[in-house]
Formats: sequence, C-alpha cells, structure tokens
Amino acid sequence: MTHSPQDWQAQLALLERRLKREKAGRINAEQLLSEKSSRLYRALKQSQQEQKNLELALWASQESFWQWQADTDMMDIRAFSLHADSVSTWSGTLIDLMSRVHEDDLESLQFHWSMALHGNRDKIELSFRLNVQQGYQWVRLRGRVLDRGSAGEALRIVGTTKDITQQRKAEQSFHLMASAFASSREPMLVLSSALLITECNEAFIRLIEAPVKDACLGLNFNELLSAKRVEQKNLAAHKQLRFESQVTTLAKQEIPVDVSIALFETYMQTSSYLIATMRDISDRKQNEDRLKQLALYDDLTGLSNRNALRGYIEDIYEGQSSFILVFIDLDGFKAINDTAGHEKGDNELQRVASLLIHSFGQTGKVGRWGGDEFIAVLPDTDIAQAIQIANSLIQKIEAKVIPVHQTELILSASIGVAHSLEHGDSVESLIQCADAAMYQAKKLGKGQVFIYKEGLYESMTQQVSMVNDLRRATENHLLDYYVQGKYDLNGKLKGGEVLCRWISGLHGIISPAVFIPLAEEHNLDHLIGLQALEAACDYISMMESQQGTAVPLSINISVNQMLDPDFPPQAKAICKASDVYPSMIELELTESIFIRDERAAVQSLNSLRDAGFRLSLDDFGSGFSSLSYLRSFQFEVVKVDRSLVKDIHQNSKAHALFTGLVAMLSSLEIEIVVEGVEQESYLPFMKEADIGLMQGFYFDKPMPYDQFLAKHNVEFA
Repeated sequence: MTHSPQDWQAQLALLERRLKREKAGRINAEQLLSEKSSRLYRALKQSQQEQKNLELALWASQESFWQWQADTDMMDIRAFSLHADSVSTWSGTLIDLMSRVHEDDLESLQFHWSMALHGNRDKIELSFRLNVQQGYQWVRLRGRVLDRGSAGEALRIVGTTKDITQQRKAEQSFHLMASAFASSREPMLVLSSALLITECNEAFIRLIEAPVKDACLGLNFNELLSAKRVEQKNLAAHKQLRFESQVTTLAKQEIPVDVSIALFETYMQTSSYLIATMRDISDRKQNEDRLKQLALYDDLTGLSNRNALRGYIEDIYEGQSSFILVFIDLDGFKAINDTAGHEKGDNELQRVASLLIHSFGQTGKVGRWGGDEFIAVLPDTDIAQAIQIANSLIQKIEAKVIPVHQTELILSASIGVAHSLEHGDSVESLIQCADAAMYQAKKLGKGQVFIYKEGLYESMTQQVSMVNDLRRATENHLLDYYVQGKYDLNGKLKGGEVLCRWISGLHGIISPAVFIPLAEEHNLDHLIGLQALEAACDYISMMESQQGTAVPLSINISVNQMLDPDFPPQAKAICKASDVYPSMIELELTESIFIRDERAAVQSLNSLRDAGFRLSLDDFGSGFSSLSYLRSFQFEVVKVDRSLVKDIHQNSKAHALFTGLVAMLSSLEIEIVVEGVEQESYLPFMKEADIGLMQGFYFDKPMPYDQFLAKHNVEFA
C-alpha cells in the first residue's frame, strides 16, 4: 500500500508531537528526581549535622554513646576525642564488659541490667569502677530501653557513659573535709562575709558551752571575741589573719584562743565565706604565766627569786635610796634535810618564808637568794631597827623543835646586815658585804646577827681563795699525811695516827684547825678522808715490806663522811687494794655524829665494824660527852681529850675527874688512849691510872712517814 505525501506528513507530525510529549515528560521526571535528590541530600545533611551536634553535645559533656542489641548481645561504645575531631569505638559482649568491672561493683551492675532486661524498668543509671589501661576509673552509665519483644524483653538499649573519676575524688575529698571539719578537736567555723556563723563543728559548740548547734548559728563572730577582733580591711588585703584573743562563752566566761581566719571565694566568685579555726590556748597561757612566775618568784616559797630580787635592789640603789640589806642563812638546815627528808626540809623553808614576810614584808622586800639563803631589803630603815627585827626573826625560827628519830633538831639562822650608804660601792659589793657579815655571824656560834665592818669582805675573799687553793691541793694530791706515834707506859711504840698537813703555795703553812673546818664546810672532807685512809694503808704496807712488821694506824673521819652510805664500801675497797687487813685501821670519829643522825650513825658504824675496822670515839670529854653513846654502841677505843689532861698534875679536881673517867671506861672494858701528854710530869698519873696508850708532844710531834720510820727503825727491828 502506497502512502501519499500527506500521509507521511501527518505521521511525522504525530511522531513529533509524541517526541515532544516524551521529552517534556523526561524533563519533568528529571526535575522531580532532582528535587527529590535535593530534599534527600538536605535531609542527609541535616541528619549529619544533627548527629554532629549530638556528638558535640556528648563531647562537651564528656559523655560517650553506647548501644546494646539483644540479637547479637553486643555493646558498642563510641567515645569522642579531646578536640572532637575523631571517634574511638569499643565493641564487646556484655560478658566482656562485666569482666572488667570491679568485683565490689559487679553485683550492682548485674542487678540494674537484669531489671531493665526483663521489663521491670526502662531506665538504667548507676556508677561503677571499670578497669582500663591506666587502672580503675569510675564510670557513670545511663541508658533507656528503646525496643522490647512480645514477651517484654529488651531488644535494644541505648545510653551514655561518662568518666567521673575526678568527680568521685572530689566527692571523697569533700566528704573527708566535711568529716574532718565535723570531728576536728579544734573549733572550726564557716562565716558569712558579714561575720555571721553559718556552720560550726562540735568542738566550737563545746567551747562556747552552747546547748545545741542552732544556738551558735547566726551569731556574730566578732561579738564573741572580747579582746582582739577580726579586722575586715586587713582580711581583705591579706586574705588571711592570725591573732590571739579571748572568746566569751554563752555562760559569760572568757577563754584565751588562737584564731586563724581565711577568706574563701566560691568558684563563680559570686559570694565569699570565711573559714575560721580556733584553738584553746588556756594551757599555754597558764604555762606562760607559770614561766613568768618562775622567772620572778621562787617556786617553793612564793618569794621573789634571785633575779627579781637583784633587779629590785638595783632599782632602789640607782635611785640613791637609803636601805638596809639583810642576808639570812639558815643554820642546821642541811641536817634536817638529810635526816628528816627533803619534804620536811621544804616545809621548813616555807615556814621560814612565812616568818620572813611577817617580819620584813610590811616595810620591805623579801626573796629567796638560793638554797637556804634569803635576802631582805628594808628601805628607810636604820641599823638598830634592822637588828631588832633580825633578832626577833631568829627567835621565831628557833621556836620550833623538829623531832627526828630519837633526837630533836632546831633550825636557826645567821644574819648579816649591811647599809646601802655605808657599805660597798655597788649592788654587787653591797650584797657581798652582807654575805661576809652573815659568815662572821655564823663563826660567832650561829643564831647571831652581825653588822658589816670594814675589811670583813676582804677577809672572806681571802678565805674563798684559800678554799679554792685547798680544793686544788686535794684534787691533785698535794696534801701531806704525817704520822704521830702512840706509846704504852714503857714508852714503846704501839701504833700511830695519820694526820693531814697542808703547805699552800699561796698561803704558806695552814693549820689543820683552819683548813679542816673549811674542808668540811665545802665538802672536801670526803676526799681528804679517803686520801688519809690510802696513806695509812700505804704506810702499813711499807712497814711490813721494809721492817717485816707494822703497827696499826688511825685516821680521823668527818661526820659528813661517816654518814655517807658510800663510805663503808669505799673503805673496804681501799684496804683490799693495798692488801691491808681492816683490823690494822682505826677510824676516829667525834660524838657529834650521834647528834646529827644517831640511827644513820649506828648503821654506818655497824657496817664498818662488821668489815673489821676498829672504831674510836675521839675528843671524849671535850663536847657533850653523853655516856649513852657508850652504852648504845660499843667502841673499841676512846680517846680522852687533851683538855682533861693538861692540869692533872696541879689541879685536884682535874685529877679526880680524869681518874674517875678512866675508871668508868676501864670498867666498860674499853681501850683508852690519852691525848695531849706534853710533859714528863704527866707520866706518873698515867701509870697510876694504868693508861693503855698515850699520845703527845712528849713522845713526838707529827712527822713525815720516812722520818717516823727512821726514828722507830730499832723498835721495829
């Protein structure tokens, strides 16, 4: 079939129209697709931005995202880097996670997870410790169930986690600080900027004696301080203050406190608080007062002490005031202290202090100079008044009898008086003058008052020099020990006495009557006694070595040394070291030992006698000569004093007394040694009385050992 041109044209037009319609449809489809693509792209971008915003929000809150799928039992955790530019992930099963949880927290995690898993709750929130590379860190886990199955079981759970290690540490620190605040033994406060109490601990409540805590809250801190208070300008400038003050309790009592206060600003600096700490310093203040008391007053008597007294004397001396200085030294105090005990001695010092205040305190100043020495300062008083008061004081001191064991002791005083305008040219020299006068009073027989005289201090200074020289001589073994023989009625040597002699390089030959009392007064007699015993043992050893025989020797032992409990073992040790029998040594002592302490004397003598030493009562007849001593203790020897011998050849009473005494001693079977046989005319009387041994210048004077040995060489042979 043939088509005409018209037919071709019509068909072509139809095709063109169809093509246009298809082209228009394609363009519309492309536009629609483009619009949908644009919408999808924008949605994707928005979703990505929202995800990014979510990630930024999680990063900003330092949170990590996690999700759990039931079908895989997998937990995925997405954590964000410090700068939010990267994401780290962790995937693992629930068992993997729980294997890293601290054992103390595992049970809690399992419980909360089980509750969410089985439909009991939709939310999960708990904290636990998780083991990471750096060790355990605290993690807070939050989550919510999104999907559940038909049986209510969780299919999907999502949530966030956060490292709260620092927060937990901060909480622990906070709780620790709160606990420390509450339980601190020192009062602690929190104050507002207006110094009002907003918080306080139990220690502060107790300090101000508040019934309850609420009674403290709202109080103005400064109003509780009665001394120095908080100066807010200084606090603002320095941020902290420390000062001493006094806090007033609710019972109106004042307590000394040490206050420390510091400014504390909150993180946002929108408000500030003050932290105050108080410390009760009552004990310290009491100790400070005690130290002040000790610095100025004597602890035992309550009198002014040496420093305070010297300061007072210097003040009135510089003011050129006329005053009397009275120096008091107790007589017999050492005997009371040694025999009756230190407590009794302290009581006597307190009694004397009371008497001093009563006697001198109304018009002057009284203080304890040291030991048993006191000083009274009497302004505007003349010498006569001072002497009258001093004598009255001595009578009051002596009025009390002190029973000790089987004897009685009486305390007394020696008093020296000096005038500020007449004696001395300084405070020191004035005190020295009064001291010298006191020593002179003591030499007069104790219980005496003596006014300073010119030259007295110089004499005392010389005595001090002599004491120091004696100390050097004693310590360096520079004393000499001579021997004087003891003879029977036939003039035959039977023994000897070792006597100490001293030739001083400074003072020349010093009489034993001078240096022996000095030695006893200054505690040098112990060393002299031991050296005398050593010399006696050496002499006996040399006699036995050189002559084949020896005579017993005696030595004098002071009362102080005889009452020393260390002396008996010392004496035995010296004899043992020299290989000398104690029976070859005779220890001479005076009856004054029984006056000092009869019980201690008997104990010491028994100890020495048991060791083998012979004991001799020296100077019998020169002192009290109580016959009871001979009855209570058996002496092997009694030495009759020279004072009973010197007139027997020309005085009938002296002769009768001597013969009667010798007869009594002989009846007691006590060996007798008569001292002071100076002349041949004494010998008939000695023979008449049948005296065992004699000693005196008629036979020989004390001499060095080598001379003594040479003189008696024939007798030893």
